[in-house]
Amino acid sequence: MSGDLSVTALYTAQVAVWAGLPCSELLGTVDGKRVFDVTNAALGVARLARPDLPALRYTLLHRQLMIDHLLGELTGSVVELAAGLSRRGAANCRDRSYTEIDLPVVSAKKRELLERTDEGRAVLERLTLIAGDATELDLPASDIVIAEGLVMYLDAAARQRLFAHVRAPRFIFDVVPLEEEPPPGRIGRLLERGMKRFTGGRSFERDLRTRDQVRDELHAAGFADVEAIAASDIAREWQLPHAEQKTTMVVFSASRGRRA
Repeated sequence: MSGDLSVTALYTAQVAVWAGLPCSELLGTVDGKRVFDVTNAALGVARLARPDLPALRYTLLHRQLMIDHLLGELTGSVVELAAGLSRRGAANCRDRSYTEIDLPVVSAKKRELLERTDEGRAVLERLTLIAGDATELDLPASDIVIAEGLVMYLDAAARQRLFAHVRAPRFIFDVVPLEEEPPPGRIGRLLERGMKRFTGGRSFERDLRTRDQVRDELHAAGFADVEAIAASDIAREWQLPHAEQKTTMVVFSASRGRRA
């Protein structure tokens, strides 16, 4: 499954299993555990030289739970873009309409994993899976659009097209502006080259420097109200697990109308 970001999908899914998040066991795999262990070992070596680097598993755990927290404050239907092996749809589709969009190979793998158990098959009766490129498909009408782990891979032009493409009243996504990331250093650059090997040459874009730049692009796309939320600011207030870990995650919540 190389070349389609599935390695990152496996790692993210295993973070949820490691943390015991609801429905994560439905999408756990032996391959995911291997990716998780090998990645953590490599990053552990990197952190010997750079102890200021946040541990990836805590960063992605905070990302998942921050988006969950924002979603829990809202009602209405959801479309999740580039959903990967996220357990969010499985955890929420009982109480609301939930649609996930991802590339055909990823959607097929998710369906295969859910079909392993009675609980997973029950999820498939309620969860809508659409195979395709989330940045190009006509998106189903919804109240909320979520994009976890997607925007960081888009250059300015693709990012702006995505923002204009999302017509839902609320858009929730994560992206860490460059000025808030620790400098990668030599080891970080080696790890990035390794990542490109497993993602068909794709890596993080480096043209997004500030939160204000994100806000300006969202305003240009018609979003009137934009909130940027940093994990370091809300970890204890939102009772995130491992709140003592200083992660650099930033989640944006954008609304096409002013909130009351």
